Amino acid sequence: MFSILLPALAASFACVDAQHGAGAEGTEMGPVAFLWPPDRNWNAQADNIAPCGSRDGPSNRTEFPLTQGAVALTIADEAWNVAIRLATGNDPRTQEDFIDDQVVSNVSEVDPGHQCYKLQHLDGITAGTNATIQMEYWGEFEGENAGNNQSFFACADITFVPAADFNATAPCFNVTSSDFDAPSSSSSPTSSPSSSPDSTSNPSSSGSQSSGGGLSTGAKAGIAVGSIIGGLALIGLVALLMLRRGKAQGLKGKEEYELRAKGLGDGGPEREGRA
Repeated sequence: MFSILLPALAASFACVDAQHGAGAEGTEMGPVAFLWPPDRNWNAQADNIAPCGSRDGPSNRTEFPLTQGAVALTIADEAWNVAIRLATGNDPRTQEDFIDDQVVSNVSEVDPGHQCYKLQHLDGITAGTNATIQMEYWGEFEGENAGNNQSFFACADITFVPAADFNATAPCFNVTSSDFDAPSSSSSPTSSPSSSPDSTSNPSSSGSQSSGGGLSTGAKAGIAVGSIIGGLALIGLVALLMLRRGKAQGLKGKEEYELRAKGLGDGGPEREGRA
């Protein structure tokens, strides 16, 4: 019985060792893989081993144009420092074969999705040349390498053909998972059951938010009303002062007139001189 179970247990451990996790990432590919041209068969035990991250050597080659050629990547998880290099020959086997032949400018970071990159620096290569495109990048698998980044590798084997003879349609497009993010809860009036009706339906509450750190709508309205009231109060004060000044001048004139009239009624000095 034990002799029967032992091979089964060994097979199960081999299966566990052959993958990094659940889903396509870690069971069928690393964090990043070639979408086009197709890459070599992937396996978990070799994806960290330079130069190609696979136990398999070159097999079926893909025709690749001498000019305007591009590689397409399928990205299952974030990755950093993506370098894409080219080595000519039937079977490059060392990292030194690729180290000086980078054909895509450094890519500092990629997000889950698909990305397409045009190849550069293909001078001197002729039609019929066999070559291998290598991708090296940093990524991580949860629970491995103490949570630190690891170097991953992948290779795609190609044969160069004149651009006029290249009839395939490469799946070259750029899209990331963030392009399909669901709308945020704040954009849906019914998505947040904990929010009160006043917080979503009261115009003044939304108008009180400032987009540039300036005054809110309510503050501006308060200042306007205060200015009007202050202006009216100032006008009233000026009018009151003018009224009091006019009244005082009128009383003074009235008193002077009454004094003159009284002097004329009593005869005054002139009438006494005439008598």
